[in-house]
Amino acid sequence: MKYSALMSRELNGVRFGAAVGWARVAFTKNLLAFIALAVIVMILQFGQQFAANPFTESFTRCIEVGGAGATLDSAAMATCFESEMGSLLLIILLAIVFVVASFLATAGVIRGALYVTLGRKIGFADTFTGPHFGAFVLTVLLIMVTFIAGLFLFIVPAIFAVLLFQFAPFFALDRGVTPFQALKASSHLVRRNWPLAILILLFSGASYLISGLFWGIPTLLFLPLAALVTGYAYRTLQGEMVDPTP
Repeated sequence: MKYSALMSRELNGVRFGAAVGWARVAFTKNLLAFIALAVIVMILQFGQQFAANPFTESFTRCIEVGGAGATLDSAAMATCFESEMGSLLLIILLAIVFVVASFLATAGVIRGALYVTLGRKIGFADTFTGPHFGAFVLTVLLIMVTFIAGLFLFIVPAIFAVLLFQFAPFFALDRGVTPFQALKASSHLVRRNWPLAILILLFSGASYLISGLFWGIPTLLFLPLAALVTGYAYRTLQGEMVDPTP
């Protein structure tokens, strides 16, 4: 679907309070499904940390073996890395598996929110195995690259990029458009609805921040709510109907 077609039914006047209220009802009515999806994300987040810690420890140990400054012993460092290579490669492979699985689980939560906006039941299998996962991953990776680049430009551009592209994963997962089309469609939607877009970003940002507290347990509540609020805005800002009784 072309970019112009994506924007052909845009509608202003969506209220943030209506989005939050709808999301609360939708989450309550699909509680077990969203809790199950969020539990998987939480477990995978712990898995990523589990894989990252041994890698950091091994890397730091070999750096310390080499010393520093004028006393740097590159031969000792190389020997250490060579001896640790097998475990490092295993840890890297494990981390990649967890990252890919985390992308899949996050896509499942967003796809679940998109299904609910249309009045569809959340099927656990098709939530994870639905279409357009590749477009979603590439879009998220492109946003991450843009965000990191923005951090080197004194943070503000990074925040601005997240604001502009917050709907891009939804476009990619829902429509299967290319990453650049998804970014362009999202920025167009945001530029025509600045106040609502800023409120949604603040809500999502606070949700993800809170989700990282208390061993990630708040993820069970705030990750689905953030996806549902954004999904509601994504539909209604394009003039699409959202199921009133999710």
